Amino acid sequence: MENLFDFEGGSVDYRAFSTSADPKDELIASLTSFIKLYSQHKNSLQTTSESFRAAQLHEMPVSGSTAFHSLCSLFGGVTGATGGGLSGGVFGAFGAIGAVTVSRFCDDDIKAIGATVGVVGSVLGGAAGGALGGAVGSTVGAAVEATGSRVDAVVSNVASFAIGLATGSAIGGIFGGAVGAAGGAFGGAFGALCTTKVVVNMVGEMVRAAKNSDCKKMKVNVMQKTGDFSKAFKLLVEELKTIKALCDKMASSDVVRSVAGQTAKTLASVATMEETLRDSQSAADLPQFVSSVEEAARLSKNITEEVETTRTEVEKLLVLLRKP
Repeated sequence: MENLFDFEGGSVDYRAFSTSADPKDELIASLTSFIKLYSQHKNSLQTTSESFRAAQLHEMPVSGSTAFHSLCSLFGGVTGATGGGLSGGVFGAFGAIGAVTVSRFCDDDIKAIGATVGVVGSVLGGAAGGALGGAVGSTVGAAVEATGSRVDAVVSNVASFAIGLATGSAIGGIFGGAVGAAGGAFGGAFGALCTTKVVVNMVGEMVRAAKNSDCKKMKVNVMQKTGDFSKAFKLLVEELKTIKALCDKMASSDVVRSVAGQTAKTLASVATMEETLRDSQSAADLPQFVSSVEEAARLSKNITEEVETTRTEVEKLLVLLRKP
């Protein structure tokens, strides 16, 4: 990120101090110039500072809104029900085949008609269990992902598995007997579980994409506000550097030392704000970016207050220096 306030790197054009010039006259000229500049830019400085601090309040992240959370939950529920029903039916068929095979190995007398009915029941049970379990598990998991809550994914996984197992077993048993119950339980449980995992991962990607978009928009907004603030402050910074250099050479009174100390404090705040804004632009995620912006906004308020204090100190020093 470029140097917003031209504070470092030799970008400030220091006023050349001639050995033949009277340092007192130069200081008076510089102090007078600062007061004039401050009078010219005071309103602009205050306005851009307030606008900069308010920018984050007007920028409501989509990923942090209730509407976005509701959309994620709705997407999770619908997708979970659809995917769970389809995958549950497929898993149910495999479960029925497995149940029939086990019955054969156990020498159970199962006829073709019974096996067929069992497969049908398993598919129905698996589809029903997968749809219900997938809907519940995906809705819960999507809601957790959308809000960023530190809730273990086991919650949604266990919910989807248990509901799919119970529903699949019940529906499969009604329509397909023992084979249907076994196949439906298998299909419902694993159909719901697998679907929930997939849907939650999809929602997680959606949330990350939304947060990245939010972060980019806020960065553009903050950069615009920063540009306005730096334009209003740039000339004042240059004059403050000159004043500090002159005061350091003439630190013969408490008033001069006070002005030197105040200008140093103000310039240090500018440097800190610049570093904070540089950190905000390299922030990897939205929370880190927002935190940096909030700190920079606080610093901008401090800077405007310190400049006002500097103006008061400068006026006192001017009165002293102009005395015969």
